[in-house]
Amino acid sequence: MTEAEFRVFLEAAVEELRHKNNLLQEQHQIGSFARWWHEQGTAKLQFLDEAGLVRLEADTIHVGTYSPKSDTWRWAWGNDSVLPHLRMRALALRKLQAITGYDLFGNEHAFKIEEESMAWELAAISVKHLDALGCYRGPSSTGGPTTFLAIITIAAPYGGAS
Repeated sequence: MTEAEFRVFLEAAVEELRHKNNLLQEQHQIGSFARWWHEQGTAKLQFLDEAGLVRLEADTIHVGTYSPKSDTWRWAWGNDSVLPHLRMRALALRKLQAITGYDLFGNEHAFKIEEESMAWELAAISVKHLDALGCYRGPSSTGGPTTFLAIITIAAPYGGAS
């Protein structure tokens, strides 16, 4: 891809993610739940109400993490703190290096980015590549890295209303 082609690709991906995340908010009220939980063992993202009951559950692919302290990004497929089977699921994102011609998509170590807005851009391109329903940014309660999860499927557990 030329730089101009990449810019068009990036803008389309960001707009597409904005639209997809708005739909997730409208249809499932993502962002309005009392708590969230990501279970690495199952790759499930759960949204819980005030009583701790799971009201919504999503199958995910861990895209990457952003560290606000160091303004760095790390792809999930190259992150040893992500379980091996989840790293394998995220490995499809490494193909973005060949597609775009940009080395940062193949960088297995943490690398410097320009604030969280660039993390969202990387997530948007990932969601587009994975044909995911959207992305959830899982904030850290300790001020550590935030996790970006591509939402592959989403439903109320046990057939309940979402």
